[in-house]
Amino acid sequence: MKNLKKAKNRTNRLIKNCIKGIFALTLLLLTSCSDDDSALAPQEVNDCESYEPTPASGTINGTWEIANEIDVYANLITIPGDPGGGYVRVSLMQGDGNLIPALFVDNDFDSGGTIIGGSAAQTNDESNRIAYFAVHPGASYSVEVFPFFNANAYPIDYTIEWEFFSRVDCFERNDTQGQAKKILFDETIEAYAIAGFTDYFIASGDDKTYDWYKVELDEPGVIEAELLDMPNDMRITMRFFNESGSVEGFDFEWIGAETDLNRGRLSKITSSSILDPGTYYIELHADFVESRKSNSDLEPIPEHFNKTYKIKTKKL
Repeated sequence: MKNLKKAKNRTNRLIKNCIKGIFALTLLLLTSCSDDDSALAPQEVNDCESYEPTPASGTINGTWEIANEIDVYANLITIPGDPGGGYVRVSLMQGDGNLIPALFVDNDFDSGGTIIGGSAAQTNDESNRIAYFAVHPGASYSVEVFPFFNANAYPIDYTIEWEFFSRVDCFERNDTQGQAKKILFDETIEAYAIAGFTDYFIASGDDKTYDWYKVELDEPGVIEAELLDMPNDMRITMRFFNESGSVEGFDFEWIGAETDLNRGRLSKITSSSILDPGTYYIELHADFVESRKSNSDLEPIPEHFNKTYKIKTKKL
């Protein structure tokens, strides 16, 4: 009987110790959760929308049966809908040493003007034509080819090849204030300043020559936006706007030595007063662009086809 009573006491102590252990563990878990609420809070993110580049290319084999024959391929080059657009390499190749070919590209030959135009005469390779041009998402372009200087005998075979190079820009489309993409303070963002042809020219004030961003100011403060890197074949300027669409006052500062038309020159803008909490917009404009195409092998590929710009915003 005495042994039974001792056994019961040991069992009761074990039960009490287990209950104490469970209580301590629960308290520890609750304390850990309350001390690290930030781990459960949603993290603020920007409006970058990633996507995979869409491959697109094509080849046409043709024949000039007679001298001066003009062949037109309507909508031969069709661009995928990748938001950032990109550029196209197009080539016209033929093997007759006496023939100098001509290549023309446009979205609408009936409207006058061309995006790419001319022959291979006086280029580095007078038997063939190679060109590059910026393209717009979802656009189509027609191609026209003919002998500029004729061969001694016909028929002459030729090949047209084209390839699309998608420029992945996760902040596109952001061409207007209404399309502005949210970015975060103290983060560096990277994007392309490439505007594709939808006509034979691109006006300096076209929406597609602009990128728009927005930042959320949660307390009164000063906003700074700095251009950290950029292509050397264009000038980039920035301005601040408020939610009503009005320009906010800002101080502008060039960074680095002066260049021709300030192409490739970095800069910074800072709001000239303490701003109230709210949404503010950054308008980024690429102008004084040297070229949006390379019409032949005598011209380099525009640097902004393959080089991004980088900006960073701060709350001061």
